[in-house]
Amino acid sequence: MRPPDISVVIASFRDGQVLDACLRSLIPQCEDASVELIVARADEPSALSALASAFPAVRFVPVARNADLPRIRGAGLAAATGQLVVLTEDHCVADVHWVDTMRRYVGSSLDVVGGAMDNAQPRRALDWGAFFAEYGFFSALASPAVGGPPPLLTGANVAYARRVLPDVAAWMSAGGWENVVHDRLRAGGAAFAFEPSARVGQNLTYAFGSFLADRFRHGRDYARARLAERPGSNRWVRIIASLLLPPLLTVRVARTATGSPARALAFTRALPFTLSFFGAWAAGEAVGYLRGPSSTSQVTAS
Repeated sequence: MRPPDISVVIASFRDGQVLDACLRSLIPQCEDASVELIVARADEPSALSALASAFPAVRFVPVARNADLPRIRGAGLAAATGQLVVLTEDHCVADVHWVDTMRRYVGSSLDVVGGAMDNAQPRRALDWGAFFAEYGFFSALASPAVGGPPPLLTGANVAYARRVLPDVAAWMSAGGWENVVHDRLRAGGAAFAFEPSARVGQNLTYAFGSFLADRFRHGRDYARARLAERPGSNRWVRIIASLLLPPLLTVRVARTATGSPARALAFTRALPFTLSFFGAWAAGEAVGYLRGPSSTSQVTAS
C-alpha cells in the first residue's frame, strides 16, 4: 500500500481525559485515508487495550510506563510511515484546520516546520502565566522576520520530513529534547520554517507549586545538558547570565504575546506568575551550571 501523506503522532502520558480531548480534536481531521493517527503512550497494557477499543481509528504504540517525554516521542516517530510526520502532545487540542495546514508541506523542500501555540484554558491568570512561561515564544504572533535567525520551534507542534525522521526518532529515543535535535539538524544544513496558522492549544490547568518545581527541574537539566553538548563553555559566565533571565525572557515573551488587546490584558494579569516561573527556571539553570555537565544530552524544551 502507498504510505500515507501525513502521520500525526501524539506523545501521551497524562490522564485519559486530557488525551480524550486531544483525540476528539484530531480524529475528524484524520478520517482521510492519507492521514495516519498514532498515539505513543506510556501506560499499563490494560489501559492501552481499553483506549484502542474506544478509538479504533487510532494506532496505539505502547511505551514503558516510566519513559520520559523524549522517549515517548521517539517511539511514536519511529512507528510513523507518512511522508510528513507531525508531532504533538496529549495536552494539546488542535485547531480545526491544523492537519490541512501542515499537509501543505508534504513534499516541500523544508525539513522541519513548526506551528504556533495558544492557550485553551484562558480563565485563570495562573494558567496564562504557565502558558507564557512555557509556550509564549511559540505564539502565533511570534512569526520570525524573513531573513532573520532560524525559528524557535516546540516539540508540541512540529512536523518533520521523512528524510530527517530517522535521525530525529533516534535522537529522541535516546532522550534528546527538541532543543538538541533541532540544533543538530541545523548544524547538518536542515531547512526550518514557522507556520503561525498551524495552531494547537495548551489544554492544562496548573498548580502553582508543582509548576514552579517543574520549571526549576527543567532549567537545571537544560543547563547540565547544554554543558554536555558544548564542552568548553564557561560555567561561571553562564551562571551570571542566568540571573538576568527572568526580566529578559519576560520582555521577549511580551513582544510576541501582546499583539492584541485581549492578549495584552491576559499577559498583564499573568505577569506575577510568569515572572515567578521564569525565576524558577533561572534558579534551576544556575544550579545546573554549578553541578556541571550531565552524562547525557537530554536538553529540555523552552
